[in-house]
Amino acid sequence: MKHCIFENDLAYLAEPTSAAFVRTHNIDVIVRDSSAFASAEMIREFYHALSDLTGDHSYVVNLRLAGAGSVGGPQYWTGRAAVFWGDFSDCWTLSDAERTWVSQVLNLSPRTVLVGGAVLLLAQIRLSEKTVAAIHPNFDAAAREAGLTNCGTGTYLAARGRTHSATTRLSTLRLLADFVSLDHGENMADNLRGFIGLSEPKRDCESQLANRLIHRAGGDHLVMSAVEAMLNHVEEPLRITDLSNMVGTSTRQLQRRFLNKTGAKLLATYRELRLERAHSLLRFTDLPQIEIATATGFSSTTSLKRAFRDQYKTMPEDIRSLRFSGGMADRGLVN
Repeated sequence: MKHCIFENDLAYLAEPTSAAFVRTHNIDVIVRDSSAFASAEMIREFYHALSDLTGDHSYVVNLRLAGAGSVGGPQYWTGRAAVFWGDFSDCWTLSDAERTWVSQVLNLSPRTVLVGGAVLLLAQIRLSEKTVAAIHPNFDAAAREAGLTNCGTGTYLAARGRTHSATTRLSTLRLLADFVSLDHGENMADNLRGFIGLSEPKRDCESQLANRLIHRAGGDHLVMSAVEAMLNHVEEPLRITDLSNMVGTSTRQLQRRFLNKTGAKLLATYRELRLERAHSLLRFTDLPQIEIATATGFSSTTSLKRAFRDQYKTMPEDIRSLRFSGGMADRGLVN
């Protein structure tokens, strides 16, 4: 099977203290020729961000050439999605051998997305009769002739089917976010949309670690209240008794509930949230380190450096210098 695998490097933020089961999901992005591999990077970035936000789900994107290698059997396609990565310039036409290959993928994959001109693949394998799809204006006439019905919007999510469509590669991201809503809930989908720029991020969703913990806790009210209180008090960290009073429970109950729901210890999480904020300030502002230390509740730059080294295995000045010199991706310090 000829394909290219982009494997997710999980977020640099600390994982919970107890080992958590990570479920792996696979997405096969199928292209007509290798020149389309570069544009499919946006799919990889989308699922990389989703892996970061959920924490307990890892998404692997596989790039494949249509018709190359074995399709794979039912076991290979169990739970696996297929994205036919067309564009809005050219109709995707198939040779006889490719037609059989594509037909097998559409029959085996439980979730398929046809992008741009790839929607006309349905006609070539005779699946277009009475089919509704998102059709780009460039292909509207050809689609009508083939028996396809245009849904009139940029994306089409088939409520009772497994073949979905998007008019353009960019609109595909919106459709994939709708899948996230189905799989992980609307709250996670909203967080992801804001994180990758499909919508304006909410103020209380700026922390990847916070989003991950809330998702893991299933939106537990006490966990959400505790996380919000910690985020609002990174400059002058609360004592644990103050924190428990703010959320209306005992110290013991708060610690136990937080650990049971998230797998992370409360005070360790508080420290990680402060360090996450410091990391962000180093990357995206020109504040001196002493001000960043003060803004994140550390008594000095020395204590910030010590905590930063323990958490990220690097120093604050390294993050700051990389901001101006580049190379953060090579060091694995960006998402």
